Amino acid sequence: MKKLLAYGLSFLMALTCLTGCGGGSEADLRVAVGKDTADLDPAIVDDSVTANILAQVYQGLYTLDTDGNVITNLATDMPEISEDGLTYTIKISGDTKWSDGEKVKASDFVYAWKRAVTTGGYYTQFIWQYIDGTSHMVKDKKTGKETDTPYTTMDELKDFGATALDDTTIQIKLKSKCAYFTSLLTNTVFYPVREDYLEKNAEDITKSSWGNNSDVPYNGAFKVTSVNTKDEVFLEKNDEYYDAKNVTLNSISFKVMSDMDAQTSAFEKGDLDFATSCNIDTINSKDELKKQSWKIDPFVCNYYVLINAGDENTREELKDADIRNAIGLSINRANVLKALGYGDNAYELNGLIPKGIPGATGDFREEQDAVEKLATYNLDEAKAIMTSKGYSESNMLKLTYTYNDNTMHKNVAQAMQASMKEAYIDLTLSATEGEAFFDARDKGDFEICRHAMTADFIDPMAYLSMYVGSTTPGNTVDDAKYEELVAAANAIDDKTERMNALHAAENYLVGEQHYVIPLFGYAEPYLMSSKVTGVTHSPEGHYQLAYAKVEK
Repeated sequence: MKKLLAYGLSFLMALTCLTGCGGGSEADLRVAVGKDTADLDPAIVDDSVTANILAQVYQGLYTLDTDGNVITNLATDMPEISEDGLTYTIKISGDTKWSDGEKVKASDFVYAWKRAVTTGGYYTQFIWQYIDGTSHMVKDKKTGKETDTPYTTMDELKDFGATALDDTTIQIKLKSKCAYFTSLLTNTVFYPVREDYLEKNAEDITKSSWGNNSDVPYNGAFKVTSVNTKDEVFLEKNDEYYDAKNVTLNSISFKVMSDMDAQTSAFEKGDLDFATSCNIDTINSKDELKKQSWKIDPFVCNYYVLINAGDENTREELKDADIRNAIGLSINRANVLKALGYGDNAYELNGLIPKGIPGATGDFREEQDAVEKLATYNLDEAKAIMTSKGYSESNMLKLTYTYNDNTMHKNVAQAMQASMKEAYIDLTLSATEGEAFFDARDKGDFEICRHAMTADFIDPMAYLSMYVGSTTPGNTVDDAKYEELVAAANAIDDKTERMNALHAAENYLVGEQHYVIPLFGYAEPYLMSSKVTGVTHSPEGHYQLAYAKVEK
C-alpha cells in the first residue's frame, strides 16, 4: 500500500500480546504484524497490514495472482466492456454466501462502493475519480481553481454510475476510458459490505467503528471474531465460504508487534509461525535462522526521497529544479544499498516505477533504463551545480530530512547524509515516530522526506497518479504540465503508445523536474516456519492464507 507504517512498542508489551488474546485459545496460524490495525472497514483502509487482514475475510470481484495478473474472484469472468470503453458489465457467482448464510448479491457491491465515497477514505479515489456520478467541480475561494471533488452524502450520489441490474449483474459507467480500471477493482475499497448490517449497527455509515464488531458478515474464507486494533485480530474459519471444504485452518491470529526484534525473538522461541516485519541486521547476524526461515517474495516497491517543491514550502531553494537535480546526483546509491544490507534483495532504482510493472513489451523499468536512466549518482556534476548556485564547503545548503524512526530508515538516512555532504549539502536528520511522520508528510510539513510505495494496482499509473491533483502528498508537486502528460497518456488506446507516453510523464517528473529522487527497489524479508505451507503472495505485498496449512 502507499502508506507504509512503522510504530514502536516495548519488547515486554509485544510478548504480552502473545498470550493474552483470542479469548484464551491458541490459533492454528500465528502471524505478527508491524503496526496497529485500522478499523476493519474496506472503505477506509490505506495500510498493508489491515488490507492483508481484510483479504482473508472478504472477497472482491477480482484479485491478483502471484505474477500480478488480474484474475477472477467472485466475478465469473472478466468484464464485458462496451465499444466506447465507458460501460463495464460484470457477472458474479450466484452461489456464494455471507458468513451468516445470506447470499452475496450484486447490490452488496454497489452499496459498498457508494457508501465508501461518503467516508473520504484514501482509496475511494479509485471510485470517485473514475465512476460516473460520484463527484463535482468545486472552486477554491482563495485561488479560484476548480477541483474535482467527491460527493459526501448518499443523497448527493443519486446518479451513482454503478448499478445492480439483478442479483448477479453489476453495470459500471465510467467518466472516461481507463485502460487499467479492471486492475483497480482488485483494491479493498471494492469489497462488498451489507447495507442491512450497517443500517442496523452503524450509528453513522460514514464512520468505520462497526468494522470491529464481532458479528460483521464476511464472504471470505475466514471471519473476524475479536478485534483489538492495538493488540490482536482473531479470525476463525467461515463455514459458509464457498470452498470451505478445502480450508484447513480453523483460526488465525494477527498479533501486533511493532518491535521488529521482538518479532524475531518470538519466532525463534516458537511463539510465532509467520513474522511479517523483521530487522534485516538481526536476521543477518543469525545464520541458522536466515538459512531455514528467512524468505523474500517479489514485491513491486520503491524507496525514494520526496522533495517539497510546493507553493506552501518556504524553502525557495527547493523550488529550483537545478537544486533538486543536485540533491539526486549527490546520493551514492551503491553506499545506500550497502547500508541497507538487503544484499541481492534490493537494487539501485533509477526511476519512480520499480521493476515488476509491465511496459509495452517487457518490464517498464527495464525498458526505460535501456534508453536512459533518469536518476543516477554523479558527484562532480552535483558539485558543479551547487557551486554555480553559490554553495561551497564553507557555505553549505542546509536541509532537513525527515523519516519515521526505525533501523532501516536510519541506516539509509545516514548513508545519504554522508554522500550529500560531499556536494555541499548539510543534511540534518529528523526521526519522527510512526503516525506523526505520516501526518506531517501528508500535510507537506517537511523539506525533504523518505517515501515508499507499493503498487495498488499493477500499472505504471499506480505510481504516477500519486502526483496528480488532490492525491499529491501535501501539495508538494503541483505541475500542470505533468498532469497534462498523464492525462494524455491515459487517453491512448494502443498499449505501446500509451506506455511510451507514460515513460514521457515519468521522465518529466523524475528526469527533468526532479520532484522525486529514486533510491532503490526492494522486497521485504519475513520469517516463516518450515511447518507452514500454502501461503501465496502477490507482487503488491498481499498474502492469502485461505489454503495455508500448518504441520503439527
